[in-house]
Amino acid sequence: MPDSYSFAVDVFQSIGERLSAKAAELELMTGTAAFHGWLVGEAFLACKGRQASYPFCEVEATPTYASEEVASGGDSDRNAGDLRVGGPDGGANHCWLFAEFVVVGDGAGREWQPKVVAAAERLKRLGWKKSAALVVAVGVNTTGSLSDGVGWDCPALTAPVTIPLPDGGSVSVTAYDIKCDGADTLTRA
Repeated sequence: MPDSYSFAVDVFQSIGERLSAKAAELELMTGTAAFHGWLVGEAFLACKGRQASYPFCEVEATPTYASEEVASGGDSDRNAGDLRVGGPDGGANHCWLFAEFVVVGDGAGREWQPKVVAAAERLKRLGWKKSAALVVAVGVNTTGSLSDGVGWDCPALTAPVTIPLPDGGSVSVTAYDIKCDGADTLTRA
């Protein structure tokens, strides 16, 4: 049975592999209003496609925080994440992942910073210590790390997935495990 870190990396890499295989579609979607929703759909399909063989006990798109027994954070607060995946044996050994995707742009402006901070704050409400609570940052043509732009010291879960686009440029996908106490952040054992 995998540990929670290995499980989270496996889920993240499954998503990265699917996005890499769809580089042409990815290029078409960047910059559109539908990009975020498309990313969430592709992440769901990547995990759903592996559900029988991994096996995942659950794959859900747009899970609510209430399903994790987290009260609403207020009227203006988003009350659903983007993806929840449970590992083998019903998620035993803390093999659960709850993720929010944030499109961070090309590094030119920092309009995305409040979205990243808000996603991280929502994930902290889970209070998870051993399962993965991920901000998945998707940067188009970025060269720096997200921590360079947001001003936090949260390490990436694993190496980013960089996807070259057919007509030039690239998309970088990086996952950050968000915890209330940084000492609980998932890292390689």
